[in-house]
Amino acid sequence: MDRFVEGVGKLSVFLGKVCGIFYLSAIGLSVFEVIMRYAFNAPTSWTSETIMMLVATAWLLCVGAVTQQRRHITVTTMELLLGEKLWNRLSKVAISISMVGVTGLIIMLWGPMVKVLKNPQTTGSAFDPPSPTYIKTMLVVAACLYLLQLLANLLTPSKKLKKPTAIGSD
Repeated sequence: MDRFVEGVGKLSVFLGKVCGIFYLSAIGLSVFEVIMRYAFNAPTSWTSETIMMLVATAWLLCVGAVTQQRRHITVTTMELLLGEKLWNRLSKVAISISMVGVTGLIIMLWGPMVKVLKNPQTTGSAFDPPSPTYIKTMLVVAACLYLLQLLANLLTPSKKLKKPTAIGSD
């Protein structure tokens, strides 16, 4: 069980860190588009949609890292009011409820994903990438990663739980 928790945690953190490359690429493409548009009067037909896919991919793949690091939005005041023992119990209940919700999400996303994999969809723009097919598939992948990390968090002993921190308090 510890190997599962550690393995899923490492995968989540790795994917979260790799996503920086997607954001950096999106910034680079944005600069390229500005130069092409305003310096050469030759805007591209593909950079905007490519940037959206890069940022969407990064956002989706970061779900495990945010969950593993417990950096999602939380009401830390409740932890202070309830005490550590009760807070840990309620955290496990919240994780269980989240797992039910994410499982439902996966079930709801599965059919549309299979449909677009059988008959790929494109945007219909001048560039016409298969973005709808890609995003519907990535939503399922991200939801599965999220579910795995939630399970790992549920299996993490209360003593090893990382307490939630306010953003910027590191």
